[in-house]
Formats: sequence, C-alpha cells, structure tokens
Amino acid sequence: MLSFRREALRLKEASMKNWVTDLARTVYERTYSRRNPDGSKEQWGDTVRRVVHGNCDLVDPKFIKEGERERLIELIESMALLPAGRHLYSTGVEGRQFSFNCHHTGWGKRLRDHCGFLMNCLMTGGGSGSDYSNLKLRLLPAIRGTVEPTFTAPIHVDVAEFAQHLSPPSSGAEVFEIPDSREGWVEALCLLLDLAEDGGGAIQFDVGKIRPRGSIIHGFGGTASGAAPLIELLINVAEILNKCVGRQPSSLEMMEIDHAIAQCVIAGNVRRSARMSIKHWADEDILDFINCKQDTMSHWSTNISVKVDDEYFQALNDGVPHAQVVHEAVIIGMADNGEPGFWNDSLASVGEVGEICPNPCGEIGLEEFEPCCLGHVNLAAFGNDLYGAAEAIRLMARFLVRATFADIDDPRQRAVVERNRRIGVGILGFQEWGSAHGFKYSQIHGSEIMGAKLSLLRDEARLAAKSYSNSLDISVSRKFTTVAPTGSISQLAGVTAGIHPIFSKYFIRRVRFASNDPLLKEHEDLGRHIEDDLYSEGTKVVSIPCKDPILENYDEKLIEQVDEISLGDMLATQAFVQENWADNAVSFTVNVNPGANEIYLSEAIRHFLPRLKGTTVFPDLSRPQSPYERITKEVFEMSSNTEASQAMDDCSTGACPVR
Repeated sequence: MLSFRREALRLKEASMKNWVTDLARTVYERTYSRRNPDGSKEQWGDTVRRVVHGNCDLVDPKFIKEGERERLIELIESMALLPAGRHLYSTGVEGRQFSFNCHHTGWGKRLRDHCGFLMNCLMTGGGSGSDYSNLKLRLLPAIRGTVEPTFTAPIHVDVAEFAQHLSPPSSGAEVFEIPDSREGWVEALCLLLDLAEDGGGAIQFDVGKIRPRGSIIHGFGGTASGAAPLIELLINVAEILNKCVGRQPSSLEMMEIDHAIAQCVIAGNVRRSARMSIKHWADEDILDFINCKQDTMSHWSTNISVKVDDEYFQALNDGVPHAQVVHEAVIIGMADNGEPGFWNDSLASVGEVGEICPNPCGEIGLEEFEPCCLGHVNLAAFGNDLYGAAEAIRLMARFLVRATFADIDDPRQRAVVERNRRIGVGILGFQEWGSAHGFKYSQIHGSEIMGAKLSLLRDEARLAAKSYSNSLDISVSRKFTTVAPTGSISQLAGVTAGIHPIFSKYFIRRVRFASNDPLLKEHEDLGRHIEDDLYSEGTKVVSIPCKDPILENYDEKLIEQVDEISLGDMLATQAFVQENWADNAVSFTVNVNPGANEIYLSEAIRHFLPRLKGTTVFPDLSRPQSPYERITKEVFEMSSNTEASQAMDDCSTGACPVR
C-alpha cells in the first residue's frame, strides 16, 4: 500500500510540472487542445478532465469504481497513461465521440458503400485501411457510362478560386445543391459514383452554400477549405471513372479514387489523411501495386503492404517463381524507399471470425467497417514498478471497453463494434523500461525475465477487460493488446514511441503544421527553418535541432540509437513483443542505412516474417523531408533554438494522422 501512495504522490507532483519539452507543448496545442465556448484554448488539465469524465459518462455510474475517475485523471495528467490521440481530441465533446482512431473501409455492391464510408471516415478525423485484392473487388459494378460534372455558384466569396470550373445554371442536367456539411460533401461524391454505375450522364453541383475558405469549423476544429478541393475531387474522380466505361475499375484505379478523396480531405487544413492499402501476393497485377509508390509523389496518402499468408511461405520454400519475384520486388522497394511492407494475414487472422485488414499504421487488424479503439501505458513512468504498471494497464483496459459505447452513426460499424468490442491496450517508453531494468535495447528480447513481466502485464489487460465486459453484460473483446507507433502521444510524454529505440541522440526533427496555424509564427520568430511540404498543399514543415531527453535520465552506456542496433536484433525485439504482449499486431518500423544490403535484408525478413503480423522497413533519408535526420553532437551544440525531444512524432512515411 505504501508503494502505491508514494507512486500517487510522485505522479501528482509530476502533473504540476511544466511540459517536458517545448515541442511537447507545441504538439499538444497544435493537435489536442480544443477551443472553449468563450474562445480560450484548453489547458492540459482541462483536456484530461474532459476526456475522463466523457469516457466514464458512457456507462451507468454504478459501473465506475470508487476513485476510478480521480485515479485516471492523476495518471493521464502525469502522462503515465495516455488514451489515443483521437480520444484526447474527441471524448467528452458532444457529437464527436464516434471518432475512435482508424477504420477498415470495406466493400459493398456499389461504389458508394466503400467511397462514401472512406470519405466520411477521413473527414471525421479517422484513418482507414482497405484491402484492394482482386478477390475483394470482384463484386464491384461495371461503369456503364461517362459522367460530366459541372459546377455553379450563384453567389460565393471564393468564386475567383474556382471560376474556371463554373458553368451557367443547367436547364437539363440534374442539379444537386451541396449542403455545407460533411454529409453533403460525401453525398455529392456518392451521386457522381451512382451516375457512372447507372449509365452516366450530366450532373450539375451547386457549391454556393459551401462556407468560404478560412471559416472556423466549430465541430471538428480548424478552418474550412472552401469549395475548390471538393470541385477538384469530383473532376478527378470523373476522369478516373470515364476510363473504366464498360468494365469494373481495377484495384489501382480504386486506389486512385481513394487517393483523390484523401487529397480533398487534406486540403481542408485540419489534418493529414492516413490510409493503408494491402493487396494479395498472388494477384496477377501485384507488381503494379508494389511499384505504385516508387515515384514517391504518387499515392503518398497511403502506406502499402503486400498481403502474404502460409501459402506464400510455402511457395517461397518450394521455389515457386511468382512468390520469388514478389519477394524480390518487395525487398527492392523496402531498400529504396521503405514501400511496400508485408502483412502476414495467416498469423493476423488467428482468433478472428471475419476477414481483416490492418489500420494505417498496422498495429491492429479490423473486420470490414470496424474501428480501432486504442490507449497506451507509458512504461517509462513506472520503471521496475510492476504493480504500478499493472494498475495502469487495468485502468486503460476498462477505459477502452467503455469507449466502445461511444456514438456510432453507421449501422454496419455499430454492429461490428457490438459483436467484437475490440480494444488495443498499447505501451510506449519501451526503451526506457528496459534501461530501468539494466538492459540495452538489443538485450531485452533475450531476457526471460523481461518476457515474463511483459506477459504478466498482458494477462492483466485481458483479465480486466473480460471481467469488466461480463459486469456490463456485453461481448468480451475479441482481442486486447497492441503496440501502436504512438508518435504524437509519445511526444507529449517525452519518451520513446511504442517499442522503437531512439532514432539518434541528436537529430533534426521535422514537424508539420497547417499553413495558417498561428503556432508557425512562434517558430519563425525563433529563426527555425520553415519550408512548404512537398507532399501536402497548405502544409509547412518546421526543422528543429533536438537532443533526445533519454540522455538526461538514464545511463548513457545503456542507450543505443537505431544505427547501433542490428537488423536482426530489431526484428527479434518486434517478434518478442508480438509473442509476449500483443494479441493484435505490433507496429514497428525497422530503420536501415541507405543502400542496405538487399540479400541480408531479404534473408532477415524471410526468417522473421512468419513470427510477425506486419513488417515495415524504412531507409534513412530515402525521401525528401523525412520526419527526422541524424546529426552529430557538435552540430547540435552549434545550432540555435534547440530542443530536447523524441524523434518519432509521425510514422516513417509521414502518412500517419496528426491525431
């Protein structure tokens, strides 16, 4: 009991301190702090109380333990416990609790079943994974005629931005006056898709009611993009559909449509889009998929992974030419720019009933239209205090079970949530946790003691969730534990992201902001390098010299940065955590040096892949404006306006969402 009291006191004291880094404060203010009714912005304590009370209020008060709210507030304020970003942003906000994290956008008999769901998902702050395997797309309708979208705007202050696309009001074509709402934008896209399926023709969209660019979006936050991005979306989709007349769209053409949707959402300056695309290794057009991102300016709104299974592993062992060609092509892509990765469907499907697809970062497999529901425990906050970590894990499991009662508009999604109640209790601060036990990062996977501790914590999550579900008289969660990248979340706490080691002791950190974000002025005043984002219009990239704060708190002799850890040790660590902690998946990006030996990489991936659900490799600096760049201690000390910060705010590709 005494240790619990001491821990509670320590956490309370920690909660009163300022942000661990200025970058942590920036990430919070940019991403999670909502605007109050009086126009002021939330402070961290305000956010925490909104989230905790909003979550607890999802169930009858009798299902909340005495002191549970207070303890959750205490742990979250101190960053020992952190719900996923979209919980932080949406929970406790009226009409916003349906966001969850990311989703699996499935298929249906009509294109609107897929595209409408995807657009709605991205516009409400979620990411999405989709399976573009030929077998999944076999029921798509053929495109029966060309479509001719035209646009009118009797009165609109932004008319100069899209005047070249306007036509006089139509006397013959169907006219759809687009409502100024998320639902209205989605319906406009769906009407265009329906028209192409039903025989084609002309349709005129009246964009006059769409709010001007720069207007405040009160429900979600951020500012409106105006009508121009939606007009561009409808024009682009029409061009793709018109190429498909007389046949079904191919998987790559559907990916083009989905990319256009993502670009439209991104243009709103509220958030970047996050998507995952997978495709089965045996598809005849799989090489087109594998190579679709070799030009890094193409399909940049999605991560891509090749869907493999036990048949693939057997085919490789048997020397089947197609399997060998696919494996070689993936390895070449990995070594070049990190795309694609692998998704091991056979291992990921253990314990599942329906077919699954990974979310954008690959930490969880989801049934069609299912959302993920994530939260994380900061192991660094507990060191070798196993009892404190176990308590935090039990509380997070209960938090996430309650979150499955949040608002869900789509009946398909509500049905799968009630059936699966899937949660993902995650961990971060893994390297610090190992250091607190006296292990270098590369040594953790070889420790039976660390494996036993991790398994014990996993069992605590399972038991807590099962017990709580039974008391609520709901389905027991299909799966319970995961490891997400936790990029922005880890920045708040100032610890390593997920199970990643530090990228470098000293590095350049690139942070993305909307071009109209007032926080940019602060970085400009500090003289930091700011440039346009090469991948996303309306986005700026700020470069910040950083020192990893792990050096301030742990024995430097125990601290290994990623280029000091072998490929084998990194993959072995991922497998170790997959086997001892995660019944969902482990999102983990293996960093390799540019020009990595493809034979060595191929052999290592082939050896570990059967033990892993998802595998991603990223060569350092293989893309312009990579999230981080290694520098020396000397360069750091000569730089002005430096920071103490972790190096993993985003996934390696930059496609992950800001929330």
